[in-house]
Amino acid sequence: MQLTPHFDSWEFNSHDGATLPTAMRREYKELCQLYLEPLRRRFGPVSITSGHRSALWNARVGGAPESYHLWLPPREGVAADVRCRRGRPADWYAFLEGLAVGGLGAYGGFVHVDSRLTPARW
Repeated sequence: MQLTPHFDSWEFNSHDGATLPTAMRREYKELCQLYLEPLRRRFGPVSITSGHRSALWNARVGGAPESYHLWLPPREGVAADVRCRRGRPADWYAFLEGLAVGGLGAYGGFVHVDSRLTPARW
């Protein structure tokens, strides 16, 4: 399902083959509209390195038990780890910081962005 002009729901499927839960699509659409589409306009195509994770996959990769990559109703918020064609992770981080994203983390080759309601930075 097309979420926004440049992002499709399949891009956020768990790496173990679990598909994006229908209940998460609205929030991923908002994440794309508010943060990933603007990021793409500034730095070119955006690759999703991790979107939704099944509980099994999250445990396998050592993800946090309360990760925003997980579907944990009734909590609101979803996450994506992304990299862009142009720029560096520090550039992407700074740009997303300017968009007042909820959760934002810097890693070696990618950034984590999530739509949690209370700001968190790492």
